[in-house]
Amino acid sequence: MITGRVTIINSSADYYRIKRPTIVVAIKTHPDIVLAIKYVQAIVTELNNKLCHAAIIAREYDIPIVMGVEGVTKEFKTGDKVTVDIKRKMIWKTW
Repeated sequence: MITGRVTIINSSADYYRIKRPTIVVAIKTHPDIVLAIKYVQAIVTELNNKLCHAAIIAREYDIPIVMGVEGVTKEFKTGDKVTVDIKRKMIWKTW
């Protein structure tokens, strides 16, 4: 399990705002994620495909990933403190 702050990614420009450890939440990732990769604690995506960009980046950089979380970009907002359970493929707000 990983606990941290969320950064919602709606476009590749959002990666430029990441300046501290974060859990990236997006529909899918973009190659610009490598600009902030040292700050990425985990990736949570709505897209579920083992060959998608997020899956490849997670494998290459050994970053935990949860894919296929429907509506995750609408349920959370940037700055929310969350816990991600990789094994159960769940994410929830932490207080």
